[in-house]
Parts: sequence; C-alpha cells; structure tokens
Amino acid sequence: MKPAPMQEGELGRRAARALWWSYGGAALRALATLLVQLLLARLLGPEAFGQAAAAFIVLALGWMLAEGGFGAALIQKPVLSEADVSHALGWVLLLSGTAGLGVMLSAPWLARWLGSGALAPLLVAAGALIPVQALSNIPVSLMRRDLDAKRAQLIYLGGYVFAYALVGLPLAWWGAGAWTLVIAFGLHSLVNMVGSYAVVRHTLRPRLAGDPALRRFGLQVVGTSVANWALENLDRVLVNRLWGAAALGQYSAAFTLSRSPAAFLVGSLQNVAFAAASRVQDDLQRLGRSYLATVNLLALLSWPAFALMACHADTLVHLLYGTRWQGTEPLFAAFCAGLPFFVLMAVSGPLLWALDAVRQDLTVQLAGGLLLFAGFLCFRAYPLKHVVWLVPVVYLLRALWFQRLLGRRLQLQTGAMMQALRGGLLLVLMAAVLSLGLRSWMTALPAMGASAALSLVLALAMLRQWPALLLGPALMEAMQAGAPASAASRRLCAFIGLESRES
Repeated sequence: MKPAPMQEGELGRRAARALWWSYGGAALRALATLLVQLLLARLLGPEAFGQAAAAFIVLALGWMLAEGGFGAALIQKPVLSEADVSHALGWVLLLSGTAGLGVMLSAPWLARWLGSGALAPLLVAAGALIPVQALSNIPVSLMRRDLDAKRAQLIYLGGYVFAYALVGLPLAWWGAGAWTLVIAFGLHSLVNMVGSYAVVRHTLRPRLAGDPALRRFGLQVVGTSVANWALENLDRVLVNRLWGAAALGQYSAAFTLSRSPAAFLVGSLQNVAFAAASRVQDDLQRLGRSYLATVNLLALLSWPAFALMACHADTLVHLLYGTRWQGTEPLFAAFCAGLPFFVLMAVSGPLLWALDAVRQDLTVQLAGGLLLFAGFLCFRAYPLKHVVWLVPVVYLLRALWFQRLLGRRLQLQTGAMMQALRGGLLLVLMAAVLSLGLRSWMTALPAMGASAALSLVLALAMLRQWPALLLGPALMEAMQAGAPASAASRRLCAFIGLESRES
C-alpha cells in the first residue's frame, strides 16, 4: 500500500538538511579531490593518467551492468521492504560476479580494442574491483533514500583521503604509475562498502525472486546509464585509439578539471532531488515550481564561472598542472563551454527518473552518445583540439531535448523556462566580454583575477537594481517562502527589495 505523501514542510526540512550536508561534504570533497588530483597529475604525467583512464572506461561499464540499476530502484520505490533489499542483493551478486569474471577473462582482447596490449593487467584488476563497487551501491542507496547525507559524505570523504592521499600519493612517488589510481580506486570502493553497511545494516540474505517492478525500473536505469557511459567514455576510447594514450591523459585531465566545480554544484543536488522528488512524484505543479527555481539559481551561480574558466583556460591549466601538460588548454576550454548544458541535464535527469520516465532519458542519452561517437570518427583526421568542440555541441542538443521532455511532463511553458535561464545568459555574456577585453591589455593572471572580481561586482549591482532581469518568478517565490526559516533568504530579499512572506 502506498503511504500518504510526505507533507511539504516536513519533506522540505529533511531535504534542506540533506542538501546542507551534501554541499558541506561536497565542498570538502571538491577541495580534497582538487589537491590530490593535481599532485597525482604532476607526479604521474599524461601517459600514466591515460592508461588508468582507459582501465576506468571498462570498469565504469562493468559496474553499471553489474549493479543492474537496483540502487536507483531502491530509492525510487514508494514502499520498500526487506524482501526488496534481498532481491536487489541477490541480483547484484549474480550480475557483478559475472561481469567481473567476464572482464578478467577478456582483458587481453579489451586491451587490444582500447589500442594497447599493455593495458591487460590493469583490466584484470578492474574486473576484480567490479563486485566491490557494485555491492557498495546498495547501502549507499539506502542512505540516500533516507536523505542521510551527513554520514554518507563523511564515509566518502574519509575513504577518499585514505585511498588517494595516504596510499595513492606515496605509490605515485615510488613510481607505481597507472597502478596508483587503480589501487586507490579499489581501496576507496572498499571503504565505501564497509562504512555504508555499518550505518544501514541491511539484510545479507540474497534472493533472486522478488518484485518485478524493481527489475523493470533497474533495467531502464541500466540502459540510461550505459547510454550515458557511451557519451562520457566512447569518445575516450576513440581518443586513445586515434590520438594515443598521452592525448587521452590530457583529455581526461581536462575533463576532470572542468567537471569538478560542476560536479560539486549539482552532484549533491542530484542525490537529494531524486530522493525528494520520488516522494512527491504525483504533485506536478509543485515539482515544476521547484525545477524552475533550481534551474534559475544554478544558472546564476555557475554559468558565469564556467564562462570565466573557458576564457582563461590557458592560465588555469598552466597554473594548476604546469608546463608538462601543455596542449591541454584548448581541451579544457571546450569542456568548460559545455558545462552550462551539463548543469541543465544534471537537474533534469533526476526529475525524469522520479517521474518514472527513465525510458525517455535513455533515448536522449543514446542519441547523444551515438552522435558524439560518429562525430569523432568523421573528424579523426583533424587535431584533437578542434574535434573536442563536438562535446559542447552534443551537450547543447541533449539539454534542449531534456527541456522539451520535462516541459511536457511538468506542463511548463517555454516562456517560464526562458525566464529561469535569462539571468544566467546575461551574466555569461557579461563575463565573456570582460574577460576578452581585459586580456587584450593585461597579462594572463591579473586579467583572470580582474575579470572574476568585476563580474561579481557587476552581477551584484544588477541584482540590486534590476532583480527581475536575473530572478524568475519561481525563484522569487521560493525566496519569499523560505525567508521565515532562513536568514540568508531574508537578507537576500531585503537586498533586492523583495518583501518576504513573514512580513
């Protein structure tokens, strides 16, 4: 029997607490990841990074097939029983064991397919790690279902520092090469599995018989995840085969560096949004208001920063990675140009899943992956620094398709969506003009700092004088509603001259 929907105030408070801890933990994760990855990049160099990236391509696909989408199914199901957890555990054990063994046995062939027979030992290790990674997703998903972001973040962060900093950095210093990243990944997955299970203590009795709805939803999630894997990784396969391991190392490093701020911003939001939206999946009007307000806020906070990153790509890469990574700059700029569209997709995806529209998500992901794969093949004779601009183009097309699907589901008007995005677009234009103008008469590093400072000052001035240009009706309504319980919302309402509901 389906329980009564959670009251808006109760769900809002729990989601807000979860979001607070998600962002707090994500901030620490982003800082730790940035510092450790930069040190590892300097110690290992592009070649070793490229070899590890090739192994992770196979590991990521194997994990998605092995996990079977049961983690998301456990979160999405309105009523969950111990039998459901047993059912998920049984299938994950079967699938992960099969997938891991399959990767280990086919490692020599996979290595040749990726373009280097030397990758075979790394792929054998990746196959052995697939069951650990897949099994860890069950307790982690149960924590996400309960919006227990605090302990989830602490476990993840503690495992990351242990695996990558305390173990990985010494291994890199001693010359372990690509094995450094593979070993660190395995240790991190193991800590996640043990730590999360210690919190939720779910049943350890596996069973294959159970609710077919879990399997059906999980299968749809797997299809979508595989399509997303194709979009994120098949291009890397081609980069490795067509341009070599060093080019793949640069490509992967540029992708990771560009994605870090976006992942911090939307990664935590995705986890909370999926769990919270699943609880109120029948209230389309409420979901629509929340979606527009969230998109508006994320565009204002992130899009100008992404524009600055793209305009100053050469400065950032040289400052963070050093001269050893020369040639990564145009790749980084292209990835940064695609980040605004990535943010839109990252917000839309969880809502489609919560609305049981995984199949539509799958269609978009498949089309995007095939388009990018075909584009890389068609333009393989050109330098990678030019071909990489296919990535933001495909991201744009996917984002537009997502908006169309979600707009129909939530009955959103095109004008309402444009109001939510208008502020972010204006700030992007302002940041780009400032950056290009200052770079024409200042050296690189001062120009980057001045562009960021002036962009912030002008954005605050616009918010103060013309708030309706930047803030859509849904975001204003959310600010007014949140003012009684949030000091930050009250101060922001006062700053722009907007009366809060408590007044």
